[in-house]
Amino acid sequence: MPFGAIIAAFPGRWQMVRADCVADPKQHVSVNTTNPASGPVVLVIDDDPLIPIVVRRAMEGAVFRMHVAADGAAGVDEVSRCKPDVVILDNVLPDCLGLNALTTIHELAPSVPILFVTARGSGGSAIEAMKLCAFDYLPKPLDPPKLRSQIDRALALRRLLSTKQVAEEDTLWPPRESLSLPPDPTNLVGDCPAMQSVFKAIGKVAMQDIAVLIRGEHGTGKESVAREIHAHSHRSSGPLVKLHCRGLDERRADEVLFGRSVEEGSTSGRIAEAAGGTLLLEEVGDLPLAIQARVLRAIRDGVYEIAGSAIEHRVECRLLAITTVDLESRSREGKFRSDLYYALSSFAIELPPVRARHGDLRLLVEHSLRKLSPIAAAFGVKEPRISEEAFLAMSAHHWPGNIDELESVLKRALIEQKGNVLLPAEITRAVSGASVVPAADPSASALCTTDWTTFTDMRIEAGSDSLHAEAIAETERKLFTRVLHHTRGNQAHAARLLGITRVSLRKKLRMYGMAPRSIDE
Repeated sequence: MPFGAIIAAFPGRWQMVRADCVADPKQHVSVNTTNPASGPVVLVIDDDPLIPIVVRRAMEGAVFRMHVAADGAAGVDEVSRCKPDVVILDNVLPDCLGLNALTTIHELAPSVPILFVTARGSGGSAIEAMKLCAFDYLPKPLDPPKLRSQIDRALALRRLLSTKQVAEEDTLWPPRESLSLPPDPTNLVGDCPAMQSVFKAIGKVAMQDIAVLIRGEHGTGKESVAREIHAHSHRSSGPLVKLHCRGLDERRADEVLFGRSVEEGSTSGRIAEAAGGTLLLEEVGDLPLAIQARVLRAIRDGVYEIAGSAIEHRVECRLLAITTVDLESRSREGKFRSDLYYALSSFAIELPPVRARHGDLRLLVEHSLRKLSPIAAAFGVKEPRISEEAFLAMSAHHWPGNIDELESVLKRALIEQKGNVLLPAEITRAVSGASVVPAADPSASALCTTDWTTFTDMRIEAGSDSLHAEAIAETERKLFTRVLHHTRGNQAHAARLLGITRVSLRKKLRMYGMAPRSIDE
């Protein structure tokens, strides 16, 4: 619905809110308590008079300015007029859907975080709101502590996105001019001595047509090293063919690596496919012992045979091998041929883990953010950046998954933060590996609990003259939710348990905006 067609609405109401105590800066966003006029601006767009009261209670202890608009048109006007730091937007407004307002507000003020709340939403509206770059989605009735937490997070992001603060405090990096550079095509970065040794080793061995063993923990960049060796060799115009050796039994490894004869079905193996280029054996330590002997002959004598044929074929490719295990130890245990180990390790490159690359974390983050910039671009953010506090949170992590884990954490944080400045909370959640979907409460008790003291106090404070009817409606909503949860949405069964007709139940559900499919969402 275009806002030109929205009916005229009364102007937003403004009020200053100052709580009785100062916010704890360790738990909440710090605000100026000595000069209220400089406090952050919270814009509430909702026709429910209880919501501003909930916001005020949630923000107890903080100084802030609150503007209130009762419909979408007034809310859009207020965004232009009061320049809010965070917007709390309801989905069901008198003149439009909040999703329409969300789109318009995001176009007017793309850096302003929007908290999308509704009592009548379904999974569809939540998904659509997040897709439209809402900062977060919260269902009514609003939980004040959760609301406070989300407002604090939104204000923290807003502060970091402030041009003035960035200019004065220089708290964000990488520098914008650095992010404007194209990603390093080598996909390898590092200033630490260990990585400098890796770069030198690649340069020394690239043009030598010998086998190379690349060692390191998972996620340290071993395949990137193999690609660089191939790219800088005289075989760079040929293919780089990979074979992952883990999980292959002897017969399958023989077929895939060396091929099958005409009698067996005539298929070419990876070693033939790599002719003129490079063959990369990943997790070479997992090759069956019998196949290891054939690989050794291919390296040492430069020939191989296809199963079922006595014809020798020349090896026309270079061989590189990757391992995450200690092949020397495996050879002592009889699980890997010692002669193959010595043939491969005549030139070995050891990749250091991220925890040992002192001073390289900033480079790795900067490089990863460039690689992940398409994710931020999908949210309309050209240059994803990270706060110094978030970097400190990353510095404290051990990074057992190395570069793979680092990129995974940044990717999740970018998605959670809509491509904007990465904050410590997002980094901490991503590093912890916590699910993005909270575990469900099997008892569903959270679905049917009402704090009647808070419920009553807020309505009295709002000047309600129908408290009895509102309490009955609240009770029925929770009762229907719990019963329908028990019946898995079966309305006929729910009506029998409630002792009412199905028609009466459906009428009540429509009255309370409880779509049947939203019960379990």
